[in-house]
Amino acid sequence: MLRCYKEGEKQAKEALEVYERLGDTVGQAECLGALAISLHKSGQLDAAEEVASRAINLLPKKGNQFLLSRCHRSLAAMHWSKGDIEKAILHSETALGIASFWGWYNHLHRDHYFLATLFCTQGRFDDANAHVELANSHTVNNPFELALSMYLQAGIWLQQFKFEQAKSKALHAVEIFEKLGAVQDLETCRQLLGIIDLMQEEIAGLSLVVINSWKSATPSAC
Repeated sequence: MLRCYKEGEKQAKEALEVYERLGDTVGQAECLGALAISLHKSGQLDAAEEVASRAINLLPKKGNQFLLSRCHRSLAAMHWSKGDIEKAILHSETALGIASFWGWYNHLHRDHYFLATLFCTQGRFDDANAHVELANSHTVNNPFELALSMYLQAGIWLQQFKFEQAKSKALHAVEIFEKLGAVQDLETCRQLLGIIDLMQEEIAGLSLVVINSWKSATPSAC
């Protein structure tokens, strides 16, 4: 969490050795899950994928669903980083299925948010909108998660040139971030608002140029 990934990797490996000596497979899976995150954050994607897969294989078919969900979520992020979108979707949907079965609302929000972001980057805006709406429905009175969903929705609508809707969502997100004192997220959202205004002005200006060009090229009536 402190971004000391090498130290995190070292600690996870040391703990893993202890659990291996004890024959505690669940403990090993816990350590491998943490190790996978450290490897991923430090850019060791192939190693991270291998370690996360090992963690899943160590877990029993029943029980420890929380850890299983976390490992699938990690694999989804790893595959996205590697550009393997289909595998990223598969693992994210697996994590989503587990969270849905157990009613873990914060995980449901996170998984839908992940898929919405992924689909947005792929230009699959209908899928992105569907998932961001589902993410929004699972905020469970969590204003920060609600603001995140609004910010993402604004970004999706911006790419669809729905400027007024995008601006409305972004303004709502700004209001929430201000109340929460989330300075960094507030600044990011304000930057998005600036981009929305700029694109709206440029599109309006371009439209005017096209209209005037068409008028000048239209033949006069006889």
